[in-house]
Amino acid sequence: MPDSFWKVALILPNGSNDISRVTTSTRVIAINVPNDQNISTDWRSFTTSVNAIENLTGYDLFENIPNAVEAVIEARVDNGAS
Repeated sequence: MPDSFWKVALILPNGSNDISRVTTSTRVIAINVPNDQNISTDWRSFTTSVNAIENLTGYDLFENIPNAVEAVIEARVDNGAS
């Protein structure tokens, strides 16, 4: 059984040409939740950065987004703002 599980969500409004609509202010939610039955049920307590998930997994999750934008959104930890 893995020690944890993770999810990453890139939040975009409905539209087309998604990659070109991603900016440095685009909201990204990343969580890494321990596989433990005795943890908090509030998923917000497990937010992390995309960079942390990539370091854990070895994946490059937003490789198609321009590097300058990718660097900013992957370093940020979501604060719950919409």
